[in-house]
Amino acid sequence: MLLTRIVNKPQSVHGLIRFTKSKAFILFILASFILLSHIIIHFRLKLHYSSATATVIDTTITTNQFQEERYLAYLPHSGLSNQRIELANALLLAYMLKRTLLIPPAFLGNVFGWMPREQLMDHLQWLTTPKPFTKLCQRPTPGKIATYVQRSRCEEYRNFGVLPWSDLHDLSPLTPYIQYRFQDVMSLETIQKQLNLSRDDIYLYEDAQLYDWRLYENMTQATEILDEHSNYVDSFGGRRYYKVLLPQHFYREEKLLFLGGVFGSTRLNIVDPELKAVHQKITRALHYRLDTPLGMTVQSIVDHLGGKGSFMSVHFRTGDKPFKKELPTNLQNFVKNMTEIVGSHETDNCVDIPLYSDQMTVGKKVKVYIATDHKDPKGKGSDLLPWFREFPCTVTLGDLPGHLLSPLDDLRDMVSPSKSLKRFLIPLVDAMVAAHGRGILTTPRSTFSKYIEELHKAWVPQ
Repeated sequence: MLLTRIVNKPQSVHGLIRFTKSKAFILFILASFILLSHIIIHFRLKLHYSSATATVIDTTITTNQFQEERYLAYLPHSGLSNQRIELANALLLAYMLKRTLLIPPAFLGNVFGWMPREQLMDHLQWLTTPKPFTKLCQRPTPGKIATYVQRSRCEEYRNFGVLPWSDLHDLSPLTPYIQYRFQDVMSLETIQKQLNLSRDDIYLYEDAQLYDWRLYENMTQATEILDEHSNYVDSFGGRRYYKVLLPQHFYREEKLLFLGGVFGSTRLNIVDPELKAVHQKITRALHYRLDTPLGMTVQSIVDHLGGKGSFMSVHFRTGDKPFKKELPTNLQNFVKNMTEIVGSHETDNCVDIPLYSDQMTVGKKVKVYIATDHKDPKGKGSDLLPWFREFPCTVTLGDLPGHLLSPLDDLRDMVSPSKSLKRFLIPLVDAMVAAHGRGILTTPRSTFSKYIEELHKAWVPQ
């Protein structure tokens, strides 16, 4: 009101001067307020929540436009299925941050779990740096002290295989959207040398735990999570609290942003339609290839079983402790669910699922392929024997002729070419075959099972 009165009633020259000065002063105050607000918004806002683990929402300068190429790296760990989730997260994050992703190799076999950066880096560096492994890792021999020196590391080497992700997935559809390069040797020193970086060019993010942070694109959602004290995940290892971050937290000037682990199906929470579209492209690109020796092996086994969609499938995780504990319950549910699908009646002979029909109620002698990490599913005393009594026409990988696996014979470890990768790839073959069934039952809470179900939807459209 005061401003309106001054504007409408300047009654003299002096009044006009006072009015002009007042107006200029008010405009100055408004401009200063807007500038200050802008600075505050683009500066750093931190919201703290005290719990078992400190939680932070962090926003920094919101521009990340650099002329020089900048890079993103991370430290992979755990089984191949978890590594694939890490790769998917890293690819999306590289797109968001406009950085070139350094893609580590894929690791097969018994892979170490999450560790603090220094330990994880030590394992990765030793196992990916070419060296005379065969000479270094001789079997312990009495009288040869050297054969005992690297014993623990060599045991890890023997149960570990390395191959490029490009042997598993075709990433070329992503090249218009995401820049990446394959990083064969996971050594900070090697990366620094190859990219010509100084130590000041590198930012190392230190994880405090496996689920150290989650990123939320929507600040309102992030704030609500903090307000509700729900920044935790209940995993097999118990409840773990995580930091809540906004994307701007990783908008840094260093040429290399080197993260720790990025595992977690809900690690990145996005709302932007553009990001969701890129995420879908990444998901499709990370389906297993069928045009490789691995894929050809799978195709020949599927043909041997009668062709895609001619059998039912089960992907039954039993090896790891959580799944071993749930084995009786999962077995009971699998039997119940399969019976509901195919019917409880019996026929004289084993029956294929009709290829060009929706009819699947063919009875309990339906042909079933069961993919499992059980060491001897049909052996005496096996926990899975009740399944085979219920569905006697079930086939496992061990029932197949050995020659069907021969395309895997020539696949070698990329770091130590004298080592065959065949035994490490068989679990992938097993699961990929199961994904070609007409219908598939999968193990609850298994990221690998969830992925196989995803492949099934892509490969055997209903």
